[in-house]
Amino acid sequence: MNRYILRTMALATILITLNSCAQNTKKQDSMSTEYQDKIKNNYKNVKIYDYNPIYQIRFDKYNCPMEMYINEILVVSLLDNDRSAGEQIIQIPEYILKSGVQTIRVKIYPLLDKQKNFEKFVSRDLWLKLRVTYQDYEKDKTADAKEVFKAELPKIEEDSPYLEFKREFKASVPYELEGWSRGEDLSKEDPKKLEQEVKSRMKEIADLYQNKDIEGLAREQYKRMQEVDQSYYFHTKKNSEDLLVELQESLNESKKTELLEGKMKLMASGKLATILVDKGVFFNEGIIRTDIGDSYAFYPQYFYRPSPGAKLEIIR
Repeated sequence: MNRYILRTMALATILITLNSCAQNTKKQDSMSTEYQDKIKNNYKNVKIYDYNPIYQIRFDKYNCPMEMYINEILVVSLLDNDRSAGEQIIQIPEYILKSGVQTIRVKIYPLLDKQKNFEKFVSRDLWLKLRVTYQDYEKDKTADAKEVFKAELPKIEEDSPYLEFKREFKASVPYELEGWSRGEDLSKEDPKKLEQEVKSRMKEIADLYQNKDIEGLAREQYKRMQEVDQSYYFHTKKNSEDLLVELQESLNESKKTELLEGKMKLMASGKLATILVDKGVFFNEGIIRTDIGDSYAFYPQYFYRPSPGAKLEIIR
């Protein structure tokens, strides 16, 4: 499976994995029956339709460090200088709450030098081909995916510190998710107080990962899991069991969970807040990082405030 697909889909069923990891923790017996049942049986709540479309970004790039946003939420951050090995696919259904007009925004940066710092200008030798498509994976072949958006960068003629473009496309999905749509506009809050609150929530989540507190993680992430599972139509137990072998092994092998330094970012037109690493080789990764020996696992958290004065909750 394409590594970008796996990474995106991993977020969808993270709680199932954590539940299966419970045998390696002391928290297994403390987890309430209520949440065991909710997690194990959530697939029963997923609705299936005559046609179950999943939307994707498909791209081919060269000399093109970039970020891609769907509905103003960061879904792709690729800051390497390499050429993609053919057309790459990123699944994006969890960022589409309902049918209608959606936005896609792309930011392109200069190449990275040997010290992993950005050069002064975007490479004039870059190129990017980009499409948005959809398909029902149980009915359509990959080659038969329907295209709803297509773009190709023109030749770069002038020096520029970065490039950015924003476009729209229409999506038609059979489900409707509430997501962050009714959340408070966080851009209107005191940014210093909000960032401190987000950091505090990140620390709480990091402690849950460190302690492998299955009950705590279930309570924090259940709403996200419900919506993402619906967006992928995960309606069988097998869907939840097969996708996260890599993450499950990471959690089982984890030695330490830590909170990195980063800066707050508002997304979804101010409805979501997160903190991402803002420099170095882990730029744009989530600040919750688990050491698994020869590599790291990152756990991004996107928060919204469901009502005035309410506690920030994980929604993606």
